[in-house]
Amino acid sequence: FADKPCDLPHIENGKIAQYYYNFKSYYFPMHKGKKISYSCTVGYTTETGTQEGRITCTATGWSPVPQCYKKCNKPLLENGSFYGTEMYFKIHEKLQYKCNSGYHTPSGGTDDTVQCQPEGWSSQPSCTKKFESCQIPNLHHGSYSTAQQELRLNETVLYRCDEGYRTAQGNTTEEAVCLTHGWSLTPNCTKITCSSLSAVAHGSFYPVKKIYEEGDVVHFFCEENYSVSDFDLIQCYDFGWYPDPPVCEDIKNKCPPPPLPPYAHIITVRRTYRNGDKVHVQCQSTFEIRGSEEIQCEKGKWTSPPVCIGTMDKWESEAPSPPEADAAIRASKTYRNEDMKMQKDCTSPPVIKNGVVLGPVLKSYQNGSSVEYSCQHYHFMDGPSTVYCKEGNWTEQPTCLEPCTLNVTDMNSNNIDLKWRQEVLIFLHGDLIEFECKQGYNFLQTTTPSPGRTQCNQGRLKYPKCIKK
Repeated sequence: FADKPCDLPHIENGKIAQYYYNFKSYYFPMHKGKKISYSCTVGYTTETGTQEGRITCTATGWSPVPQCYKKCNKPLLENGSFYGTEMYFKIHEKLQYKCNSGYHTPSGGTDDTVQCQPEGWSSQPSCTKKFESCQIPNLHHGSYSTAQQELRLNETVLYRCDEGYRTAQGNTTEEAVCLTHGWSLTPNCTKITCSSLSAVAHGSFYPVKKIYEEGDVVHFFCEENYSVSDFDLIQCYDFGWYPDPPVCEDIKNKCPPPPLPPYAHIITVRRTYRNGDKVHVQCQSTFEIRGSEEIQCEKGKWTSPPVCIGTMDKWESEAPSPPEADAAIRASKTYRNEDMKMQKDCTSPPVIKNGVVLGPVLKSYQNGSSVEYSCQHYHFMDGPSTVYCKEGNWTEQPTCLEPCTLNVTDMNSNNIDLKWRQEVLIFLHGDLIEFECKQGYNFLQTTTPSPGRTQCNQGRLKYPKCIKK
C-alpha cells in the first residue's frame, strides 16, 4: 500500500465524479501522481475562488487538501454605496465602498475596501456620522479633570481611575482626544488583573483561571522528588504577581538551612538554598573562626562548617599548664564565665519552613529581646508566634503546618465529590472535609460513623473510597 496512499477524498460542500463513488474499490486507494478533479456545490468555491479544483495524490495524501468555502454575499451598508453591482463574491475578491457626505469609514476616511475570506468578510463595511464634538461618557470607578459634558474636535480630556482600576491603556491616568470619528480611545476604567500563569514543569497550581483579579491567591505544588523553589503561595496585587511565580526544583539540587556552629551567624539569610549557593559564616566578636568562612551547597548537602573558638579556649589549648599556672587558669575561667553571662546575645533567629520573621532581621539580638513569626497564607501556626532571646539561645520556634489542596484527579479515582460546594479547594491543617459518593457508588467502609469525613494533617489527606453499588 506504500505506493497507494490516497483514499476516496471526503469534500464538505463538494464532490468528485459519480463513477468514483460507484466503483470505489476499483479506483481507491489511488497511486501516487494520479490527479482528479472536484467541484464545489452552488454557493461555495475553492480557496482560489473557482467552482472547480484539481488535486494530486502524494505520499502524504491529497495535495492541496480539497476544500469548498462559502461565497460571500454582498453586505448591508447604510449611509454609503458600493462600487459595482455583483451580489456574490469569491474567496479573496475585494469589494470597495464609499460613504455619503458627512459620514466616514471606521478608519476616518471617505472610502474603504473589504475582502471576502474563507470565514467571511475581512471587516464589516460601515459609514458613521462625522462628529463636530464628543459627548464625555459616564465613567464608572474613575473621575474626570473637568466638569464639561462635551468637547469640541481635537480637544483633550484627562481622567483618573480609582485604586484597583486601570485606564483603557493600563495606566492610572490617561488623556482622550475628540476626533472626527469619536474618541481616540474611549475613557474607561477596568478592574486590575494579573497575567495568566504558564504551566509549571513537574508541578501545578490552583486555581487555574484565564484572568486573575487583585487579591486572588494561587497555591503551587510539585510532584514527588520536586519542591517549590520559593513561596508556594503568590498573590495578585495592583502591580502584578508577588512574589514571582515559583518553579519546581529537583530536591537533589536544594539544601536545608545551613548548619550554624555555636556563637556564629550567617551574614545573609535566604529562604531557599540551591546547588552552588555559598554562605558566609561569621563568629561573634569574642570568638575566632577555625575552618573555612564560606560553606557551599553541593548536591543537597553543605560543605563542612567552621567552628568558633573563644579566645580563652585558644589560650588554654596553646599554653603549658604547670601546677603554678592552675590558679591563674582558674581565675581566668571565673572571669570568662562572668564575661560570657554579659555577652549572651543571640544571633539571627532561625529560619522556619513556610514562615517569616516580621520586621527587619538583625545580626545580633540582646538577651531578653523577642521577634514575631508569621506563617504564609493558609498555613496553620503550631506553637508560640513570639520567641525570646534567652542566654544566647532562642526559645522554641513555631511550626507552620501546610494546608491541604484537593486533587480533582484523586477525587475522581476514588469516585467522590465534595459534600459542600465551595470555590476554594484549599483547607488548613486540622480542617475536617466531608465528601459524598458519586451517583451509583457507596462508601467502601460503612462501619465507621462518618465514612465520608477526613481531616487535613500537615498537608496530607486520606481520601475515602467509593465503590459501585
